Amino acid sequence: MGVIFLIEIEEVMKLAIEHQAKRVSNESEYLFGRGELAQNLTNIFINTSGGFVLAIDASWGEGKTSFIHQLIRNLECTHNLIPIYYDAFANDFASDTFLSIGATIAIEVEKNFEAKGKSLTTQKQIEHLKSVTKSTAVELVKLGANLGLKALTAGVIQSSDLEKLAGKAFQSATFGTLELDLNEKFKAYQDAKSNIESYILALESVCESGEKVVFFIDELDRCRPNFAVEVLEKVKHLFPAKNIIFVVSYNKAQLSKIISSVYGVEPEDSLKYLEKFIHIEAKLPSIDSTFQSYKVLFESFMSEFEIAVSLGDHEFSRLEEMFVSLCHTNCLAMNSREIERAFSYISFCSAALPESKRAELFEYFLPAAMIKVKNNKLFNQVSSGEFNSLPNDSTTKWMYDFFKRYYSQSLKNKASNIYFVQGFKDACEIVSMFKFPTDEEKKI
Repeated sequence: MGVIFLIEIEEVMKLAIEHQAKRVSNESEYLFGRGELAQNLTNIFINTSGGFVLAIDASWGEGKTSFIHQLIRNLECTHNLIPIYYDAFANDFASDTFLSIGATIAIEVEKNFEAKGKSLTTQKQIEHLKSVTKSTAVELVKLGANLGLKALTAGVIQSSDLEKLAGKAFQSATFGTLELDLNEKFKAYQDAKSNIESYILALESVCESGEKVVFFIDELDRCRPNFAVEVLEKVKHLFPAKNIIFVVSYNKAQLSKIISSVYGVEPEDSLKYLEKFIHIEAKLPSIDSTFQSYKVLFESFMSEFEIAVSLGDHEFSRLEEMFVSLCHTNCLAMNSREIERAFSYISFCSAALPESKRAELFEYFLPAAMIKVKNNKLFNQVSSGEFNSLPNDSTTKWMYDFFKRYYSQSLKNKASNIYFVQGFKDACEIVSMFKFPTDEEKKI
């Protein structure tokens, strides 16, 4: 018995789906053969002492965030590992990266031990870690760092402390705009160095039973350029604790451009600079064309977007096969971000139509939306519904082959080598009504 996908038409369709963190479970599958990498990374986290930075490199839209959240979910069930997620893009409003990262570690470690029923000794050590985080942040502010926000510190530093610190900083502390004699500068440097060392010891002492923190830094290539560089520098210089492993998720090509813009160096020099902060790098396996992976992806998005259309076994299987064909490298070579965006189009277009028209055009929305997301120029060429069986551009030959295979009954011959599909034309007209703000962004 095949899949029967049946949703009541009265249900409300989703135009966007939940964040990846809420979509994973212990039963979720790693797509595109990435389970082996996940297991290898888990073994590394278990079998090493920590104190290093590992990078996961992948291009735009390849599913870095989805992979990380699935890995975190699995690590939560692993003895003595404390996985923590940090979204650099969501935190780049802050001016102080130490407060941002340090407070996140302190709060998340405390949550982990509370869930496990921490001992009185551990509780005291966590409070000490918070205290040292605060004092270290104060000394770094004296060295010229701008003040962070109370919300950023997750309560580690209260607003009253920040106000007092701000007053002192603006009166006599920071180097950039205020006067300090050489002795004061030297003392501030020594105090900061001493506090950093105390912070590392406090962080190591918290995990008295051999626990290790695996701190995932995501969206580094999307955040404010200066913030991205500061995160890397703080990770390298402030967090060499033996019980913490940093995992940085990035698009290496994009991040190297960010470094180039911040420091005004050539791309090859920015790559060398980046290598100073990373001990080892893992490449996220590319999206493959295996039927099973795309099958899971198709069923997942159809379900999560709650697209209100009734499909029997045969219709669902046909759409699934069409989807896999379009995703293949011989056709559109879609990545997971592009696929999700295409389903957003499908959901918008389906919701815009009455039930009868929706059922009639649904099978055409799939190729129309996927083509528009991947190649808007190609979409404009074929949105008229006409296809040339002998195109001048051999790279679009697959278009005619695709429509001949899946729409043979709808394919009308208009000339010797010109064919027309009315349903596809109608679907393209609906799809053309909508445009995502990021449709024109450069994909690196």
